[in-house]
Amino acid sequence: KQFEATEAAKDTEVEKVRLKNIHLRTHLRKLEARLKEKEQLADGLHLIDFEQLKIENQALNEKIEERHEELHKLRKKTTTTVQVLTHIKEKLQFVQARAGVLKMDLANLEEQVTQQRDSLNR
Repeated sequence: KQFEATEAAKDTEVEKVRLKNIHLRTHLRKLEARLKEKEQLADGLHLIDFEQLKIENQALNEKIEERHEELHKLRKKTTTTVQVLTHIKEKLQFVQARAGVLKMDLANLEEQVTQQRDSLNR
């Protein structure tokens, strides 16, 4: 009798452990399914994020290209401006030299006029 009672108690315990095992396996499957669902959702979000980043990258590359073109135009304009400025400086030097010669001619003429006036007044 005691052997039967011990065996029945062990059978009951084994049954409880098996039920608990089944319950834990079911719970594990549910958790794995939820995890897999979240990973698939995350993959979808990563793809959306990637596409968004590609669009932003393309827009920024276009902006960079526009800035490069603008920079090229400004450099070209600067070169032209420097050439014009150099030409004007050379012309200014020539005109200043010419003005110096004309001032000397004027001074000589004024001196001659003064001398002739003085000779007329005597």
